[in-house]
Amino acid sequence: MAGAVVAVVVVLDAPVRHRECGCRLPPVTSGIDGVPREWQAAVARRDAGTAWRLLTPEAQRRYGSVKGLRGALARLAPASHGPAGWRLVHTVTQGSGTPSTFLYLLVEKRNLRPDGAVVVHSMADGSADGRVDPAPAATVRILRPAARATVDVRPRLRAATGLPPAYAVVRRDGETQGAVGSIRDADGWDAPFHEALGPGPALIVAVAAHGGGRLAYGSVRVTIR
Repeated sequence: MAGAVVAVVVVLDAPVRHRECGCRLPPVTSGIDGVPREWQAAVARRDAGTAWRLLTPEAQRRYGSVKGLRGALARLAPASHGPAGWRLVHTVTQGSGTPSTFLYLLVEKRNLRPDGAVVVHSMADGSADGRVDPAPAATVRILRPAARATVDVRPRLRAATGLPPAYAVVRRDGETQGAVGSIRDADGWDAPFHEALGPGPALIVAVAAHGGGRLAYGSVRVTIR
């Protein structure tokens, strides 16, 4: 009888511990890392059918039809002036298997110039079923530091948004999300970098969230002393 009671307690208690923990595995982006490249290739060759299948339902409603999208492909095509690669600069997720959004920025490799952005929606579970929303625009203004400024490894930042945006830093050897605090000090400036950055060029990206889960971004290229 004692053994049976213990077994029942274990079975009933296990789900309770799981609910209280709320633990989830971290998001897995391996399956969707290629989605921005697939979107870019479809747009470049003006393949409206493939591009349409890659769109989120909301984006499809925005363009109306394959024909409506076809008329917008020239405007949506990134205009790189040299070799460029997609960089993941912002993530909104509760972990693997949950509805998640990922902001990818197309950045030129030589001079860290941003050439465009897309938001990929995915369950973040490693599958390649991400869907693209090509809507984000570079509308966030980073006021300080100014473009082409030379700054310390812990620069102060200021962006023209009502709330402190999220930040990422893109370097030629990689990118760091959340490299800057999003808590604004009493003087109105954003908190400095949490991690020291090595000397050299860097692209600071600010990401602002609007209603309905829409994202906008802005960037500034600086040189770290």
